[in-house]
Amino acid sequence: MGSVGRVRQPRPGASAAPPAIIAPGLLAQQRPAEDDYDFLVASVVDADALELARTEAARCGVATQEALLALGLVSATGYAAALARALGVPLAGWDAVFDVKAAGQRHGSESRRGAEFGSLEATVAGRPCRVLCAENTAPGVLRRRIAGLHARGIGVALATRFRIDAVLDEHRQAQRMDRAIHGLLRRSPVDSAGGTMVWTWQRVAAIAAALLIVAGLATAPHTTLAALTAMAAVPFLCVVLLRALALSEIAFVGPASPCPEAPPMFGVADEEAPVYSVLVPLYREAGVLPGLVRALQALDYPRARLDVLLVLEAADLDTQAALLSLRLPPGFRTVVVPDGGPRTKPKALNYALQFARGKYVVVYDAEDRPQPDQLRRALAMFRRGPPQLGCVQAQLNIHNPRDSWFTEQFTIEYSALFDAILPALARLGLPMPLGGTSNHFRREVLVAVGGWDPFNVTEDADLGFRLARRGWGTTVLSSTTWEEAPVSLSRWFKQRTRWLKGWMQTYIVHTRQPWRLGAELGLRGALGFHALMGGLVLLALMHPLLYMLLACHAASGRLLAPAETPAGAAFWAVAWINLAAGYLTSMAVGAASAWRRGQPGLMWSALSMPLCWLLVSAAAYRALYQLATDPYLWEKTEHGDG
Repeated sequence: MGSVGRVRQPRPGASAAPPAIIAPGLLAQQRPAEDDYDFLVASVVDADALELARTEAARCGVATQEALLALGLVSATGYAAALARALGVPLAGWDAVFDVKAAGQRHGSESRRGAEFGSLEATVAGRPCRVLCAENTAPGVLRRRIAGLHARGIGVALATRFRIDAVLDEHRQAQRMDRAIHGLLRRSPVDSAGGTMVWTWQRVAAIAAALLIVAGLATAPHTTLAALTAMAAVPFLCVVLLRALALSEIAFVGPASPCPEAPPMFGVADEEAPVYSVLVPLYREAGVLPGLVRALQALDYPRARLDVLLVLEAADLDTQAALLSLRLPPGFRTVVVPDGGPRTKPKALNYALQFARGKYVVVYDAEDRPQPDQLRRALAMFRRGPPQLGCVQAQLNIHNPRDSWFTEQFTIEYSALFDAILPALARLGLPMPLGGTSNHFRREVLVAVGGWDPFNVTEDADLGFRLARRGWGTTVLSSTTWEEAPVSLSRWFKQRTRWLKGWMQTYIVHTRQPWRLGAELGLRGALGFHALMGGLVLLALMHPLLYMLLACHAASGRLLAPAETPAGAAFWAVAWINLAAGYLTSMAVGAASAWRRGQPGLMWSALSMPLCWLLVSAAAYRALYQLATDPYLWEKTEHGDG
């Protein structure tokens, strides 16, 4: 990111156009008066590098200094120092003393825009100055603004955007943290898992249901079991029907190409591409940072329009040290989240969102490897989609499917979920839970719904339903982000526990006011939510109970004996049908999805899904225990060999 004296080739994916696109002579004729960057020549860059930046700026519709910085032809500090010398004003470095509070009082606002256009006050070299951001305005415009301030007797200094950001963050850190943690809870307590998670009526209803079940099993066990089976059969049947629809989705779409041909921008030129912010929360991820930076560098999007934020935890010194050892590309920034509970991914995202500059926002995890054209595809889908489209979910899949039995099961599950089940939900217009990564948002929509819930350990699922309840649609993008699946039982089990605990939290939160849920989602949408979130949790908890019941009957010799009552006969009929239908549809969707992804060898692994289901049930009971004892505990999924 340092300044250079010779022309350097743009990095891969920098989208730099060849100079022949705009002739240098024509470019000079069309150059506005503000485009006066000749002061950079010789001292910072040479003439060829400056002309390359001007060409790139014209192609992408940005100012020349933005192109210079995006291409890495000059550092922000080098540019600001050269500009300060050219304009005859001092540079406010780290020895400058800023007074943000006084500036905010004078202007009646402490907004970021105000800071960029002169609301910061500082003492530079012993003199009071108004501080202007060097990178945000063309030199000609800055020259006129400085002349106007000098005419009013006001001293002026320049500072880099990074320096201004650091000053503002130091001043507003407590406010930003409070907003990140308590923003949603304060604004809409009913939508947050914070505070009193389970409302009184929910506790009373749960206790009453448990007492009724116990009393029924004690007095009329066969009738009670039959009734429970009938009630459980409804959400189970809905899940089975959804998987059947997912099978039709696979048959309708056909085989997937591992690397589909990149589409055109659908008429969206680079100069019309908006700023796109990429949020990457990191915690204990030192080992995967080089691969992450390479993957993000490979994104095919105009460099000057790409805003990458690597979000670090203040307590994670190892990842911070590893990041300092890397040479981050232009456009990459770091955001350090102050320490404080809950230490969760959604809290970090809420904090980082306040620094993002993009009109669109996407979230990636540290181990993600998105297809390079994913941002362009998402943008095209937003622009072609209806106005109420608020989120685009990219497909997720696994890049280490053969590392262990767990990675095989994970690959089958992800293929079924993102290639079949979620597209089926989108086609039916039903609300859907988001994946934990590769969700693309309109920033204004994300802010309008309150961002992520920092108290929900599956913030993705919760946010998907909250978007639907506010009238915003979600669709699935035909672009893959490759992730790493946990290899060992320990890592898999902890991750699955967190997922199930989060699904329980999500179901509890969204059923606090059932009448409101029905009014916002409609009858079909509300039933879909109950079947999906409630049904999956209920089935995970009930699954081993059925095996225990079968074992008891087998031990007593009554497993194959005729039922003693009609209720008992109905119970066993429904139980066997549910078990068979659940297994067959799940294995069929998993096998078909693996085949569609070009992994026919995994089709046989789908036969061992019943064993995986039992492990999921064990994780569900552990999640239930954690929900009661430590609801906000975020068990980190370690990446790398293991």
